[in-house]
Amino acid sequence: MSMEEYKAALKAGQKDYRAHVARGQNPYLPVLDDILVNVDIVATEPLGLVNMPSESIVGTKTSGRHTAFAPNFMPLLDVDTEFATKWSNLCEAHLEEGIRNPVTAYEFLNQFYIEEGNKRVSVLKHFDSASIPGTVVRLIPARNNSLENRIYYEFLDFYKLSRVNIVQFSRPGSYAKLQKLVCKASGEEWTDDDRLNFNALHTKFRKQFRALGGAQLPLTVGDALLVYLSVYRYSDACDATPAQIKENLARIWDEITVLTKDQAVEVVLEPHPDTASPLTSLTSLTKGKLNLFNPRPSELRVVFLHEYNKATSAWVRAHEKGRDALANTFTDRVILSSRENVDPQVDAEQVLEEVAHDGADVVFTTSVRMHTACLKVAAQHPKTKFLNCSLNAPHPLVRTYYPRTYEATYILGMLAGILSPTDTVGYVAANPVYGTPAAINAYAQGLRSVRPSGRVALRWACLPDPAHPLDFSDRPDVTLFYARDSREAPDSHRDYGLCQRLPDGVIRPLGLPDWRWDVFYVEIIRSILNGSWDNADTGKAINYWWGMKSGAVSIRYSDGLPGGSLQLLGLMETQLHSGLLTIFPTKVYAQDHQMHSPQKVVYTPKELMLMDWLDACVEGELPGYDQLDVKTRALADICGLDVIKGQPEALAAPKAKQ
Repeated sequence: MSMEEYKAALKAGQKDYRAHVARGQNPYLPVLDDILVNVDIVATEPLGLVNMPSESIVGTKTSGRHTAFAPNFMPLLDVDTEFATKWSNLCEAHLEEGIRNPVTAYEFLNQFYIEEGNKRVSVLKHFDSASIPGTVVRLIPARNNSLENRIYYEFLDFYKLSRVNIVQFSRPGSYAKLQKLVCKASGEEWTDDDRLNFNALHTKFRKQFRALGGAQLPLTVGDALLVYLSVYRYSDACDATPAQIKENLARIWDEITVLTKDQAVEVVLEPHPDTASPLTSLTSLTKGKLNLFNPRPSELRVVFLHEYNKATSAWVRAHEKGRDALANTFTDRVILSSRENVDPQVDAEQVLEEVAHDGADVVFTTSVRMHTACLKVAAQHPKTKFLNCSLNAPHPLVRTYYPRTYEATYILGMLAGILSPTDTVGYVAANPVYGTPAAINAYAQGLRSVRPSGRVALRWACLPDPAHPLDFSDRPDVTLFYARDSREAPDSHRDYGLCQRLPDGVIRPLGLPDWRWDVFYVEIIRSILNGSWDNADTGKAINYWWGMKSGAVSIRYSDGLPGGSLQLLGLMETQLHSGLLTIFPTKVYAQDHQMHSPQKVVYTPKELMLMDWLDACVEGELPGYDQLDVKTRALADICGLDVIKGQPEALAAPKAKQ
């Protein structure tokens, strides 16, 4: 019987061998000693007895027996060899009483390489053991900027807290995100029960993920689990049956598969023209009847959810003007309502459930911090269209919308350079989220287009510092700056735009960016009513990122500005509208003196959204995650830059143990 098992394992090994040869890959087990030839190991850490995830056991420590196994650890030697006999004896022992002696292994980059016990691993993998016990020594490489090294150091921090090694990720920031999703505070250690509950969930999830074809996706089980836990509560996931997990997974499968696409986010830069699809045209020939395959709605129930209220927030009032524009544009085709003072962390999910259950067709949430609640509710209500006012969220279930702020900051940077009496102007950024560095750098490019020696002093509204006020009153050389209004007054939550600090301390507005939410709301609702919303559904996440050409962004200038300057700025705006003006040159130097260039001739929208560096002429830096307050961290968790999202400050490399 055991020799028959060997023959089956041999067949699997030969198949894996041929597959690797066909792909031009090494058809044998990787050898750790060869991998470490040019690696600087800064520490070794005995871990003791560890249950190693079977999938993470990938090779052998030395080259002695590595050609006896295919990369899947199945045997390659003929059945009449001594090796086959020993393998079969181990197999028989496993079937009768189980293999009890642990192997010895080394862990490197969260993968395991066997020093002694390769045949035991082969037998246990043949019988699909989920984990294999081993006495393990961890080898810790020096820090570097490679993706796998960054992820590994994040794993080390996570492992210190959780002692969990069964989950792997392919994206930075994932371990910190998992810590949050399992309802653990940053730095909070896991209990034995925590580990048992998570291991049980991971086992259930892994099986159902694979049953739906997950093994064929270029993702780890952990990558998919993060998406699942972003939609379904951790406690509910732990209590769910395997069948429920499979059903829920199938419901959000587009959310999983979008991670496999090079461009997971489809950026829509302008409103789509109101053009009819071929089926719609055919319908128009049949006496105006609705298209039976993709019927257009005759009426929409549209709900707005605000974090604040219009009595105290100019932000909410601006969005409510957009709602008024909907009423005036579509009259009896939309039924409009709004809810104010919806706390994103406390009651947003419940309110979203209520409005969806009550038959809302479209829900606009005007706070970035409501995105997580939107995602959870959207999975349960596929007939309701959910949109969140944010940028670069890779979730097909929830579309996002936001203005291209960098176009306006470029123009205002030019104005600052024209009017400033010194070479240094200021910029107050709100939060370190997607698109913010592009806005700062565009401001710098605008400044230097008219003042080549110009400098930008950068401060952050999310990091109040009495010694460095946001009006730059501590800097006599900075009298012009782009800033936020931080007063506790009805005009809070709006941009000052470019302004001037007068000698008596009075702030004089010079140019105010105007985010035209009415353009977004009217055109998005129009797309639903005319059927083009569904035509844009490509399985990717849809982000509406509209700029000056669409009318979603404009600038209001103060009276009394020089006529020649306004004429120049008007010309620049016309060039932007026509696409003839390139804001960023092909070679831009960052603060670290490294040159940044677009992949092609000009920066793509994705490159601009993900920009995470500052121009060399900017004085200041991006804040670290640990510097942010709780509210700003919530923003960063949703749409923060990857360099700061959920990642504590880098720890020094651990000291080697003697």
